[in-house]
Amino acid sequence: MARSSADSSPARGAIEGYAAIPISAEQKGVPLRVCVLARAQADPVGGRLVVLRDLIDGQVFLGCVLDAGGAVQQWVEVWVQNLDALPGTVAACREALSNRVLDERWARHFHAHEEMDATAVVRTGWETEHPLPTLLRLGSHLQFAPGRQAPIEDVTPPEPLCPADGVSGEPWRLCQDDAFLARKGLPPYSTSLHRYLYLPGLGDESPLVPATKGAPTGPNTQSWDAAMRDYRDCVALNPSGGLMLVRRLDPVGYEAFVDLLSGGSWDGVLHGRTPLPAGVGPRELNQADPALPLGGRLFLGQHGRWGRLVETFHLKLRLLADALHAVRTFVTHQQRPLLNLSAEGFRVQMGRPGCGLPYLWTARAVLVDPGDTVELPIAGSDVRYYIRAGAAGTSVYRPATAGDPVRGHGTARIRQVVLGSRDLTVVEGTFDVQERIQAGQMDLLWLRLNLGERRMDLHAYIDPQSALATGEIRFRTVGQRLGEAEAAALRAAEGVPLRNTPFEVVPLLSTPCDLYGLGVLAVRTLLVNPRTTLPVALDEVLSLARQVAVDYDGSLGLGERIRRLFEGDKRWVLSLGPQRLTFDEVAPEDAFDLVPAALWWDTLAMIVRMFPGIGPDSACRDLGDAPTGGLHKAFDKALGDVEGLLTRTRSLVVIDWRFNREIHAVLRAHLGGAGG
Repeated sequence: MARSSADSSPARGAIEGYAAIPISAEQKGVPLRVCVLARAQADPVGGRLVVLRDLIDGQVFLGCVLDAGGAVQQWVEVWVQNLDALPGTVAACREALSNRVLDERWARHFHAHEEMDATAVVRTGWETEHPLPTLLRLGSHLQFAPGRQAPIEDVTPPEPLCPADGVSGEPWRLCQDDAFLARKGLPPYSTSLHRYLYLPGLGDESPLVPATKGAPTGPNTQSWDAAMRDYRDCVALNPSGGLMLVRRLDPVGYEAFVDLLSGGSWDGVLHGRTPLPAGVGPRELNQADPALPLGGRLFLGQHGRWGRLVETFHLKLRLLADALHAVRTFVTHQQRPLLNLSAEGFRVQMGRPGCGLPYLWTARAVLVDPGDTVELPIAGSDVRYYIRAGAAGTSVYRPATAGDPVRGHGTARIRQVVLGSRDLTVVEGTFDVQERIQAGQMDLLWLRLNLGERRMDLHAYIDPQSALATGEIRFRTVGQRLGEAEAAALRAAEGVPLRNTPFEVVPLLSTPCDLYGLGVLAVRTLLVNPRTTLPVALDEVLSLARQVAVDYDGSLGLGERIRRLFEGDKRWVLSLGPQRLTFDEVAPEDAFDLVPAALWWDTLAMIVRMFPGIGPDSACRDLGDAPTGGLHKAFDKALGDVEGLLTRTRSLVVIDWRFNREIHAVLRAHLGGAGG
């Protein structure tokens, strides 16, 4: 078995049914090797490599660090840059991206991981320098003896291969030479999303092999199948020589750990639908009986479900505080939002407890998904807009108004071109479009104008009130510093209908969008159990937020107004009471015996304030309400709230909970009798 947090003996080889293969042939002879895990027989769903996550610009595989003796010293995530998903992103995103931008983005992600937790990163040098392309030769002959954790010795071992030219023997490399690509009539590396492999030793005689989908071909290119005919039986790991990143594996998912705290069980790391052997994750969580927390996993586990409810409340708030801190730290370093925040973006790191410390108290939530945000470049302007690069779709963690941009074609007419202050040019115009556009005051209209042989992008604010005809909108562009030729081309087009003009409406999104996602995460953490799904619990919380906004009274705190609402309608207690903290069947009145009512009202108040623009209690007015240069400050109010709650809930764990419950039960019985 592989080493866990409580088992210091290293694993020999990989786990049963899998082999650990170095991520590059360049590691041959190196005592410590970073490897990926490959399955002997392909999983029907997951294939031969264990894919942990997909990114817009890469994939994350399960791997490990092997020492010279073949022992697994650490389980890791192997991030491999891959551009295959980019064709599914929105047009404005693709226009904002290039190979140079993606490489810089990858390097920033690496530095952000270093700044958040330097011990989590395994530095290889390939975070900023492209390695040789890598394929894995596995072969159907790969066999594992029953009960063995390594391949039997009398078969050819699996190995990484850097594909080479069949004639010269020179390895193929990623071509980053813009001048060479231009001479061959192909798109440059730095300003396009196309990648090619070449043989630098052959100079100008080198053929080029397209390494990304849809890359233009020509007389100087060679097909992938022809160039790689000797590697047809190989599995692609890093076929285009993309950048890589290796970080510690935290195998426990956020939602899985929340459910474990509530009384559920952990299924382990999955490959497709198949759980990997327990050695990949903490063995302390692989216990089938959820009652086993009594054996050193909780302080109050011996008190049964009543004790577990109190301690679960505190530990869940700790987990939520970790998530808030992780996001704030990331945004502080990157100064951009994530825009795709969800429970899947977090993992739970388990430590090795000291004497007397329950195991579950060593847990810490960490951010592992850097988000799919792309900054929309507006040439010559200081305005900063962010767009989601991910494929279209909805998510319970994303507000409805933060959907994907509306796009299409229409007819643009330029009314006038004005030179404003600081030599910024502003274009006023009308756009005739058939699509229904609902845009906020600060949303951007992106237009691509074709002015003769000149292509120009405009970014404008929409004024829906000033249009005179149905289907028309008026726009005024963001002030931009334009060259004389560009300004002259725009003036020449004044009054001319520019038909078939592509457009996208880009909503103003910033860190309040992430705060919304964290609000949903708080609902998932504190209010979801087998009797309440996340959509139902979220709907109840949003209803609560709207109701307290309607009943707003500045002289009363939000927690006090929630209390009055609950006392006026008992249905709120049934849907949003503290009994939702656990999988156990607990009556609301019993839950309130253990969780002070005032503490619970303030917990709900903390969640309500995290949803932007829902009322005067919201920490942010809307999804774009974050100061430039201080985007991380959008999380400060929520962090202050949850840290205050942690101090108060910690006292619940160390008090005599049984005495407290007995007193409450006596008082309730006495009051019930007096009322009768």
